Amino acid sequence: MLLFLLGAAAGSFLNVLSMRYEPERRIFSAGGKPASGWDFGGRSRCPHCKKTLQWFELIPLISFILQKGRCRSCGAKLSFQYPFVETLCGLIFVFLPSAVNDAYRLSFYRAAGAMPFWSYLLSAFFLLAVLTLILISIIDSRLTIIPDQSNILIAFLAIIIIFIESGYGLFDEQAGSFLGHYAILLGLRHNVWINHLFAAFFGLASFGLIVILSRGRGMGLGDVKLAGALGLLLGWPDILLTILLAFITGAIWSIILMARGKKGFKSTVPFGPFIGLGSTLVMLFGKQIVLGYFLLFP
Repeated sequence: MLLFLLGAAAGSFLNVLSMRYEPERRIFSAGGKPASGWDFGGRSRCPHCKKTLQWFELIPLISFILQKGRCRSCGAKLSFQYPFVETLCGLIFVFLPSAVNDAYRLSFYRAAGAMPFWSYLLSAFFLLAVLTLILISIIDSRLTIIPDQSNILIAFLAIIIIFIESGYGLFDEQAGSFLGHYAILLGLRHNVWINHLFAAFFGLASFGLIVILSRGRGMGLGDVKLAGALGLLLGWPDILLTILLAFITGAIWSIILMARGKKGFKSTVPFGPFIGLGSTLVMLFGKQIVLGYFLLFP
């Protein structure tokens, strides 16, 4: 329950960041001039009547439910994004640490009740990476832009995780991949740095090729940078499954939008949310997804 509440609070903070972000600003630079960064100045306000919200109107999930999804002052309907993101982050805080422990085969420490300090660091860094992906998804959906600093943050977290993997011997044929023993099938498990650098190159090259072939109409450079950062974070072959899931979910969503008449065949759809969704699915259910594939196609 504590992890869920912490995640919901983090989701509430992400909602604030995403709604206050402006393209000309840099991430996490407070207040001041428009070019200086995110504007953290001032209290939260209703997006409709601009009335300053009280503390009891800002409690994650609870305030939205008690107020029936409306502003107390003007009665305007509030975006469902707020409870959705808070719930999503709460669930990720609950389930992702366990997935990280399984990926790095830390069940022995967990059973003994003596989890080492670096295991908590691994979970914290992956949680921060997923929170960044959620922030990217919201911003890209709203503004069709992926901030460079968010990609840099993911790459920075990836480098720290690689150092932890190499320093504590957490990378081998099975450990260090969210695909479990299935990671052996595609090789490159002999060196942690070669594995992650190749995955970063694969992500950059795959999306970069689309940009070149479509002359920038099929994919943005922000997507290319994100794919490279995620390759560095997840390694090989996790990035391959991430990209496949991103295109599958993106295609399904595009078909739904076209069927409802909201998009045409040549319309553009922000792809950052699907990259984020694909990578999060890999982290949480990577091994189960591959198992399901082999059960369907033995």
